[in-house]
Amino acid sequence: MADEDKVTESRPVEPMVVTVIGTGDGSKLPTGTEAETPGAHQPNLVVSMVGPVLAVSIRFINTFLTVLLGILMGAMGTDVIPASDFWDLLFKCAGLSVAGAVVGLIKDLITVFGRLEQRNPLLTGNV
Repeated sequence: MADEDKVTESRPVEPMVVTVIGTGDGSKLPTGTEAETPGAHQPNLVVSMVGPVLAVSIRFINTFLTVLLGILMGAMGTDVIPASDFWDLLFKCAGLSVAGAVVGLIKDLITVFGRLEQRNPLLTGNV
């Protein structure tokens, strides 16, 4: 096969979805807005808006399940958390996992309210 027989075929680049947390100040982009990137070799960006309450809820659930898995895996091989069966152990570990998820929730709320304070300094008296 000679070098002149080789052909390079271009494929279209699929758009990339970018999730953005809405600010609630009315300046959000509608979901599905597409930003075109220059050139044919970079993907266009498609905006997916998520409200702050949904974003914090998703992060809470993610943290809860991550902590639950860690405690459950550690407790299954030992007798550190006494349980009669798997379901009993799962519920005990779920109860312990709430504390870790609440710490993450408080951290996320501090971030959200800190940004609100930066955007609205007159409301908090920090002028």
